[in-house]
Amino acid sequence: MRIALCGNPNVGKTTVFNRLTRSDAPVGNWHGVTVDVRTKKVWGEKDVFLSDLPGTYSLTARTAEEAVTRDGILFGGYDVVIFVADVNNLRRNLYLFAQLAECAVKTVLVVNMMDEVRGKVELDVLSKRLGVPVVGTSEKYTNPKDEIMRAVKAARAPSRVPYASSAELVGAVGRVRDSALKNGLQPLFAAMKLTERDGFIADKLGVASDVCQASGPCGGINCADCGISGFSSADIDAPARLRYAYIDRVLDGVLPKRGVKKITDKIDKVVLGKLALPIFFAVMAAVFVITYQLGKPLSDLLLRLTELCARPLDNAHSIPKWAVSLLQDGVIGGVGAVIAFLPQVTLLFILTALLQDSGYMSRVAFVTDGFFSRFGLSGRAAFSMILGLGCSATAVLSSRGIADRTARYRAAFVTPFCPCSARLAVFTAVTAYFGLNGIVVAAMYVIGFAAALAVLKIMQLFKKSARSEELLMEMPTYRLPCARRVFSVVWRNVAAFVVRVGTVVLCVNVIMWVLSSFSVASGFGGGETSIMCTFASFIAPVFAPLGFGNWRAVTALISGVAAKETVVSVIASLGGMGEVFGSTAAAVSFLIFTCLYVPCAATLASLAKENGIKSALLSVAVHTVAAYTVSFIYYRSAMCYAYDKNIFYIAIAVAAAVTVLTAISIYAVNHVKHKRKKRAAA
Repeated sequence: MRIALCGNPNVGKTTVFNRLTRSDAPVGNWHGVTVDVRTKKVWGEKDVFLSDLPGTYSLTARTAEEAVTRDGILFGGYDVVIFVADVNNLRRNLYLFAQLAECAVKTVLVVNMMDEVRGKVELDVLSKRLGVPVVGTSEKYTNPKDEIMRAVKAARAPSRVPYASSAELVGAVGRVRDSALKNGLQPLFAAMKLTERDGFIADKLGVASDVCQASGPCGGINCADCGISGFSSADIDAPARLRYAYIDRVLDGVLPKRGVKKITDKIDKVVLGKLALPIFFAVMAAVFVITYQLGKPLSDLLLRLTELCARPLDNAHSIPKWAVSLLQDGVIGGVGAVIAFLPQVTLLFILTALLQDSGYMSRVAFVTDGFFSRFGLSGRAAFSMILGLGCSATAVLSSRGIADRTARYRAAFVTPFCPCSARLAVFTAVTAYFGLNGIVVAAMYVIGFAAALAVLKIMQLFKKSARSEELLMEMPTYRLPCARRVFSVVWRNVAAFVVRVGTVVLCVNVIMWVLSSFSVASGFGGGETSIMCTFASFIAPVFAPLGFGNWRAVTALISGVAAKETVVSVIASLGGMGEVFGSTAAAVSFLIFTCLYVPCAATLASLAKENGIKSALLSVAVHTVAAYTVSFIYYRSAMCYAYDKNIFYIAIAVAAAVTVLTAISIYAVNHVKHKRKKRAAA
């Protein structure tokens, strides 16, 4: 049996999926967590497979992920669809359910988050009116797997919807019946979608008449009334009215009477008000301060433990020198240098998980929408960029939630400029060694974000979007973060980080140690005549204007293409920071270059998958040019003004203040314009 899990974004579908399959798929209290279909066997059931489809508000797809869900429901051949709805937004959620009813799909309704309702929800009445089994669930309740599977076995198509017998639809259904059935569609669903000017369904049914061809595609701006649907072009909203009238009758007396979500509304008046952008910057600043300051003592402790682990090998005279060097420098020193910064990476994961689960992350899209519109994107791009703080490869894939193709391409292209958790390990390692303040780490994030905006502006010069995408998104209620969900997210990310260190980082580090410790002529102990030194020395002069024109720094950068964590481990295995950098200015220049240069192999693969191989190759070129340019400007300036830490801190503070004030100014201008438009409309 094949079962599909369907519903609006942010209703808890993936949580239900995890509980039915005993999986650990990513979850979050915000839009766009699921961007592709994931399928697993239902735990404890024989030959029963469950597929988690991306969230959508309608079977009229606006984005790539919504098209995946539409195609899965219409042509996926699932035996049963489990429709998950949020009890707090049941009326809106049932709008998609009504479309499933039009498709005559065997359905089970799962009403989620039942613990948040004050009063009784009449699930039996709801089941009787809809004609399908209904199950109430909550993550705080026991696992609902048995109850849901019993409902699946009793699943049936929803009872006949009342509006199917309206005069206009009866005629329309008759006109499209043969074509709809031939193409695997229910006639009622096809007639409703033609009324809504759904171009996908029109193409499927082949109703692009001469009139339509002359006036543009079905559903386009100049769409003409083809007469197929039974409604005039003025009645394009008729299906929505019919569906909501049906939903209102179904829900009459089902839900307890309750007031507006007062707590959420009160918080939103502040968080989404005039101080929205300053609050956002303050929240992100707090995240980085906590990450750096609280994690530093633990990182220092792990570094000392790493040194203690390697010390017994100093007296291991019976072991060959090359083996001692391999274990000390290639394995313990290299891997330990990365693991030492696990506390700070973990803190970053914890804080971002808390923001996601609380419901604030969805507000970020609205807060930044006006700002990103200046760069040809919508506030949805903020999701990808914030996800990029964890993993750039995942963040690139999340851009699928952006409807406009050009905006989606741009968001995926610039997201790798936002420093990921692997780069954080490099930042903290270098700044800790040179005694630099945490503001330097924060500056790297400002530089990355500024570079992304600069690239977006340049891309606008070559191709401008027809118009910025309208931001239509659900605002979830604020919730106290669930300890289980937060732990799940943090554990998954930390485990992935540790596994990457134990596999990719270890392998790359050992390979780099071999190439750096052996020469063709003299074998072990090649040093300056080693294989890697010979190769990297050809490239090193290119980086001399940046302050780190030596083969060790080049070797670390080359290793970083595989995984950015290896930059730290390779530096540690080649003698440490003192051997690689001749000055603090050179180290900071190296940090800037690491912040901006070529994304890791996994991110490039994701970019090639989303935008094509040409985009991935262009990304390599753009990142390299950006990294070289900014590092060159910084290092040359530092040399001209005789590098001083205090001057550097002041310069970074001024640059950050200018960036924040510019962002606030843009937001304020958009806020005033929006108010004026509302007054003009009134």
